[in-house]
Amino acid sequence: MNKNLGLILIVLAILASGCVSTTTISPVSSEDLILSTESIVMKEFQEKDISVLVLNNNTSQPIDSVRVSSFGPFTILGDNSELNIPASKQATVNARIEAPAFDSVEDTTMLTLSYTSGLDENEKPIIQTKNIPVQTVVLPDATLQFVGFAQSIDDLLAAPPVSSWETEKGENVTVKFSVKNNGQTTIDGDTLVVLVDIENELIGGNASFNITQAMARSGTSYTRGVELPILEDAPNGETDVSVRLIQGDHLIDSQSLVLKVKL
Repeated sequence: MNKNLGLILIVLAILASGCVSTTTISPVSSEDLILSTESIVMKEFQEKDISVLVLNNNTSQPIDSVRVSSFGPFTILGDNSELNIPASKQATVNARIEAPAFDSVEDTTMLTLSYTSGLDENEKPIIQTKNIPVQTVVLPDATLQFVGFAQSIDDLLAAPPVSSWETEKGENVTVKFSVKNNGQTTIDGDTLVVLVDIENELIGGNASFNITQAMARSGTSYTRGVELPILEDAPNGETDVSVRLIQGDHLIDSQSLVLKVKL
């Protein structure tokens, strides 16, 4: 009995002396992290590599296993890089993303960064997160097709389009085009515009055309055209003619033609 009592007293003495203890360390606060990244513009369901600059502004503790853990409706692909960032240091964290349908994204999307720091009561690393708003634009996956010069606005389908054209001063040239939806999401009518621009302003001007047709997956618009007047006093020689497909302020696709003005 006395022997057992002695052992109990020894154990109690060890516990009282602190030889058996639990260590906890407070994690680096998300407020100590400064994040920056660029705005994102991409077509739906396409992939893109993004980077986030991370500054660990804590002067005493590192952060470990730093990675992009989520990004709203965007999909994080594969195994993203994980970094350990020492105290008061910065590093770039990379991730590869896939865009969702273009009509499911807001102008601002919240990106979440996760990291481990500190120890809990079981002496395991504590997982923390930090959010940053990112400007995001997802565009329809549309392209120009059948782009080129035509004989006239009344004969758009009479012959295949050609990429170069010769004309005289004071005449009109006709450029034709159509649009195809290569994506998975229906593009509403009156949301896409085709701009046709003669690069040399001394030769001619520009024109625009609104695509009024809605296009479901693999859908196309009608073949349309615009007339561009060549100035009476235009210099002879060549100039590029750009054909651009835009949505709002964003370029979706473009092609280039060559126009030659004769003496």
